[in-house]
Amino acid sequence: MGTGSGAGAFLEPSIDANRAATLTIQSLLTFKADGSYTCKLNTKRARADQVVANGVTIETGAQFNFTPVANKRLTAGTVFTAISNTAATSITGTFTNLPDGSTFTVGRNSYQVSYSGGDGNDLTLTVVP
Repeated sequence: MGTGSGAGAFLEPSIDANRAATLTIQSLLTFKADGSYTCKLNTKRARADQVVANGVTIETGAQFNFTPVANKRLTAGTVFTAISNTAATSITGTFTNLPDGSTFTVGRNSYQVSYSGGDGNDLTLTVVP
């Protein structure tokens, strides 16, 4: 569920911790500098929230929040698409706390970030050893 318009908006597709959700936006999605995206991953079911948008812009300062549900170890190489960009263009910008190519660990799993994953222009998180 997305809340707010203008300053300080938060995007959180799933409010139910046990179910992943997909939010589809038919137009350009812009994450403002003071906005955030909370992506929940159910490690027990290996399903994550996803946003589908026709073009994505991320302003400097926007934050990415990753929330795992359960604490199951996932298979290395498993890929989760956090943002599916249906436009032919690349995602513009990156989340301040989620640089391209970086890795982070939450719970029992580590993930590598790619803003050119999926079909070449999606934000993906790949489980790494």
